[in-house]
Amino acid sequence: MDKEKFDIEAFPTSESALRMLSYVSQGFYDTSYVGKWIYQVMGLEYDEARKLVEELPYQMFPETATWGLMYHEIKWQLPVMTNLPYEKRRQLIYEKRDYRSPITPYRMETYLKNTTGFSVFIADCHDSGPYNYTPTHPNTFKVFFVGEGTLDLKAVNKALSRLKQSHTTYVVNDRVEIVIDNSNLEIVMLRSINIHLRFLFWNILNADTRNSLRNKISIHGADEKIEDVSLVARINLWFLDGSVNLDGSRTLNAECRKEAL
Repeated sequence: MDKEKFDIEAFPTSESALRMLSYVSQGFYDTSYVGKWIYQVMGLEYDEARKLVEELPYQMFPETATWGLMYHEIKWQLPVMTNLPYEKRRQLIYEKRDYRSPITPYRMETYLKNTTGFSVFIADCHDSGPYNYTPTHPNTFKVFFVGEGTLDLKAVNKALSRLKQSHTTYVVNDRVEIVIDNSNLEIVMLRSINIHLRFLFWNILNADTRNSLRNKISIHGADEKIEDVSLVARINLWFLDGSVNLDGSRTLNAECRKEAL
């Protein structure tokens, strides 16, 4: 410890050491460098033991466990992956644990929420959900994922194929909701809104899965006015930059079109 910054009056710093010193006659160790360090060393060990005891109830459940995650991994016959962050290890435990439960729409929502980190809503013919989904067939349901970040569609399709009933099909909807509240402002000018989406999952689609892409921009209010709104769609673009070989393996079907809305 830096002697220039060391303040014997504000030492020891350990909570357990201060508690032990409170049982000693006042003034006995007030100026004793060696005596206070002995209590500091003992106190740090007691602090660590007390921390483990206080955290023990949280280790009973994977939702709150930290150092106790290894026991949940052993319980569910998973490898102990101390190299992964806690949240990722929890997701793997949820996946193994919740898959054994009877699968209802609610259980499926909980399972997908735990394994993806997104808010999940499942809508079918019995429950249209918050987005008023109306299925085209009673055996079709739609899964809404709402949240920030990148949704792993390959993992989602794999999980849904295992969880769903064999006679049902599903649609995946990945939603990004942005709300601009101008209720306290006189005017908001949106000069340019650019939305860039890139999808690389077409090769993992299967016969019972349909993925849809839909952009919806809505403005609510009494006096809003929208002018000069257009949509630019660029599909399968590629450039003469050396990244594509002109050997016939690439279909020349690029599109770039602009439409006034």
